[in-house]
Amino acid sequence: MKKILVTGGAGFLGSYICEKLLDKGYGVTALDMSDGEKIAHLLSHKNFRFVQGSVCDLSLMKHEMKDIAMIFHLAAIADPLKYVTNPLNVMEVDLLAGINIFKIAAENKTKVIFSSTSEVFGRNKNVPWKEDDDRVLGATNIHRWCYSTSKAACEHYLFALGKQEKLPFVIYRFFNVYGPKLDDLGHGRVMPIFLKQFLNGEDITVHGDGKQTRTFIYVDDAIDAIIKLAFCKRAENNVFNIGTSKEYTMHELAKFMKKAGGFKSEIKFIEHKKVFGEGYEDIPRRIPDTKKIRQYIDWKPKTSFEKGLKKTIEYYRKKKGW
Repeated sequence: MKKILVTGGAGFLGSYICEKLLDKGYGVTALDMSDGEKIAHLLSHKNFRFVQGSVCDLSLMKHEMKDIAMIFHLAAIADPLKYVTNPLNVMEVDLLAGINIFKIAAENKTKVIFSSTSEVFGRNKNVPWKEDDDRVLGATNIHRWCYSTSKAACEHYLFALGKQEKLPFVIYRFFNVYGPKLDDLGHGRVMPIFLKQFLNGEDITVHGDGKQTRTFIYVDDAIDAIIKLAFCKRAENNVFNIGTSKEYTMHELAKFMKKAGGFKSEIKFIEHKKVFGEGYEDIPRRIPDTKKIRQYIDWKPKTSFEKGLKKTIEYYRKKKGW
């Protein structure tokens, strides 16, 4: 039986990936710093292991990466507030730990499946973005860009290992995946922040003028793409956008969520600097070009935004008793 390691395996995407890999008959180890709540239902599976630990622990990573066929590296700090409040920790986890993992993978000839981000494109205004479009970032003293830079540097390192060490890899750039088991409510990305406010009956705080746009892809559709590409030989040593083309302003997102959940909260606007301080810059539009992924696998998103929102809201209502 082939063994696969999933870093961040008890997180949002990681928990779904572990499920799918077990369904395909692989032996799966999930490594995560959390208590494993999102993968608790997998703990009794005979082919599943959960290791509580950090990807920054080099000796642990060397031990867990022995005799594995593939590593899905998803563990990362992906919270915009932390980009500006603790950029050093962001780079230690997202950049330094990533490079160490790739070095071990190259030594062991282990295929790497790497979770990158749409943020590598920065504030490039020419949307939709193709995988090889230019990166346009702010100054290095603006901490907001430490996450984007860390992920992009990891991509560079993988491409170099692929060329010089013949390391097989696949890189994904995600464009706002959402669904049940999303990040902890109230933290990280826009949807869990809005969700907590709606469920608690609080005012919804839309940053800036609310005209910045994002696209959203339901988790089932994202996982379908992730698994198909990971096991597609032709997709190796390539990077792929995973997302949808329909964009919504943050004000529209708040209104859609309010309608989908039948919420009564008022929608209000707040300046970015009141939330993030001075070290933050927003990205006006973030839209993927997904032609490339469809050239490699049979895939397209199937879940409507309205249906996905209702499923996500219902999950949290049942989970927390709201």
